[in-house]
Amino acid sequence: MVLLSFGTEGLAQKKMSKSRGMSQNEQLLEDARTMKEQAPSKAIKLLEQVIFEKSKRPDYKSQGAAYLLLGEIYESIEQPDLALKRYEEAEQTYRRLKKSGPPPVLYARKARALMMLREWDRAEDNFMICVKSSTEKNLTVQCQQGLADVALERGENEKSLEQLEYVQNNYSLDSIEISRVEASRSRNFSKQSNAPAAEASYYNSIKNLPEKEASDDTYQQLNKAKEELLEQKAAKPLEQLEIRKNTVDAADKNNQLSDLVIAENLEISDIYAANNETEKAADYIRKSKVAIDKNTGAGAKAEVFKKSFEINRNKGAINAAMEDLENYTRAKEENLADLQGQLREQIEIVKNQQNIDLTQKDMDLEEKDNILLASELKGQKILNGLLGLSLLGALVFFYFLNKNVKAKRQANQLLLLKSLRTQMNPHFIFNALNSVNNFIAKNDEKAANKFLSEFSKLMRKVLDYSQKDFISLEEEVELNELYLKLEHFRFRDKFEYEFNKQLSNPDLEIPPMLIQPFIENAVWHGLRYREGLGKLKVNISDTSGHLLIKIEDNGIGRKNSLLQKTRNQKKYKSTGLNNISRRVALINDLYNKSYEIDVKNATDSPTEPGTLVVIKIPLNT
Repeated sequence: MVLLSFGTEGLAQKKMSKSRGMSQNEQLLEDARTMKEQAPSKAIKLLEQVIFEKSKRPDYKSQGAAYLLLGEIYESIEQPDLALKRYEEAEQTYRRLKKSGPPPVLYARKARALMMLREWDRAEDNFMICVKSSTEKNLTVQCQQGLADVALERGENEKSLEQLEYVQNNYSLDSIEISRVEASRSRNFSKQSNAPAAEASYYNSIKNLPEKEASDDTYQQLNKAKEELLEQKAAKPLEQLEIRKNTVDAADKNNQLSDLVIAENLEISDIYAANNETEKAADYIRKSKVAIDKNTGAGAKAEVFKKSFEINRNKGAINAAMEDLENYTRAKEENLADLQGQLREQIEIVKNQQNIDLTQKDMDLEEKDNILLASELKGQKILNGLLGLSLLGALVFFYFLNKNVKAKRQANQLLLLKSLRTQMNPHFIFNALNSVNNFIAKNDEKAANKFLSEFSKLMRKVLDYSQKDFISLEEEVELNELYLKLEHFRFRDKFEYEFNKQLSNPDLEIPPMLIQPFIENAVWHGLRYREGLGKLKVNISDTSGHLLIKIEDNGIGRKNSLLQKTRNQKKYKSTGLNNISRRVALINDLYNKSYEIDVKNATDSPTEPGTLVVIKIPLNT
């Protein structure tokens, strides 16, 4: 959902830019802007080159633009947390420029990401900075409209309407800007239960939308206005029907709105079908088929042909029904291919993001090593100068030298801890992606969509928590409940599970991803190979001064699991469990903790002994 668009450059224009002496970084940025819509993962790789370019004079302007474009890519795939992080990195980089600061468009971007995160105050502050610093009319208008949107989301309808009136009276608006203003005005009227005014503004919004591609945010505003207007008519189905018909009439001439026209026609058809008005329902199905064009999505086409097939089948029109069935099959295959492409692209984006984060950490480590090395060299120079001083001077020197060594050791331990925590992400994410690929391989689109939706929530939590040394126990429990739900979704015929928690202190902080590797190990190495339905129990309680976490399964056990592995698998060491052991040891040392982890057989059965993992965390540490 992008408010602003840099646009795509044609090949001829790119060649012209090169002929004007464009620098390598500028060319990489230009290429990334060109491909960010169709190939965002490739664009990220180009931006990585700009960000981590090694030169004597850092190109902060290009690096800031690269972070800004990265944020725009993450915002377009609805990852506002990641987008905001990149925008903040862009702001920090731009501030290193001596003669200029961050461009106004950066504050517009930040504001939109903050609105997606429902941080209204910060969003308003950034829109205000954009308005004050922008010298471009279009950008200023968008930020002024953003202030109206903030007031709308806060429920300050009168203030929002006044701001929209100000925008319309003080700026020469183009058709897209008028469409956005009218959509926002319609939403305000809907919230005030002023249905006639809301309808009028809504229809004006559609009519002013030009026959060229607008930003996703514009279409989103239009859709919100429609849904809120329909909600006002929830108890009046005939008036809802009239709104949908008027929506079709207003949008029918705009080629960019074919999906909206089709969706509304299908809704109207369903209403008539529910009232047993079969001919009218069939008529709107036919209108949906006529509205299909090159801009229509595969999913929308599939839905049209499916309903047309059902109507023709019920009417006994076998030839027409078979033709619809064939078109439906093609559309579903096209939609599945689109979903697979989107999944591959998202996987590549995640990989590239991991590369950027890991490279950034390596650079931070190198910078700290250089600082420590410079500090040691300085100490050596001081040592050479103090050779002639008294014993007291020598003792003072050795005192500070010892202090520096301890500081370096602690810094290295912290960096190692962060490195181990970062390594958990690709291991965890790409194991989970196997489940998505499994559903796609089976052509189970519904399961794939459901799994992918839940997985995106899980991925967002994992990426967010990977930046922290500690998270609340409640956050860790939510992450593991979601992970276990997804694993059970795939292996539902292999095991059932219980997740019990009795927490009096959910705000207790623990390391992220502490529990998940043991749950994953129980499912993949214990329960998966068990004959019959297995059982997994996760119990979390805080009693007797300790947080006690028990993960128990009745799988084949550790010894039998090892026998099940192939020769190559036996050579492989569990990344998740090894990292947990090392992380816990480092955390106990660095933060003076006393975490305990015990892994043993759950029973004495030789065939299915199961596994019991007990994690013990003192509550007073």
